[in-house]
Amino acid sequence: MLQFEYTQEEINKVSQFLQHYMAKSAICSLTADQAADLLARNSILRNDIGPKPGFNFREMLRQGRDGKIEKVKGAHQLRPGTRWKINLTDQ
Repeated sequence: MLQFEYTQEEINKVSQFLQHYMAKSAICSLTADQAADLLARNSILRNDIGPKPGFNFREMLRQGRDGKIEKVKGAHQLRPGTRWKINLTDQ
């Protein structure tokens, strides 16, 4: 099984980038796949690690949900096994 470890610096960078991008683009929310693609295209978080594209970012989201790391700002999931959404928050 793959092991993923994320630093506080990586989590902060991901959160700051996504929140800034959504505010600048007047977007209220992104899907996990949209966010993962943006992060990869901007060289913030690789999208080619794991069994399919976006897995690396979704693993970061899961670890935040489970309290292993700080949660990505704006990340929301109704319950485990459902789709993730990244919402624009009040800065």
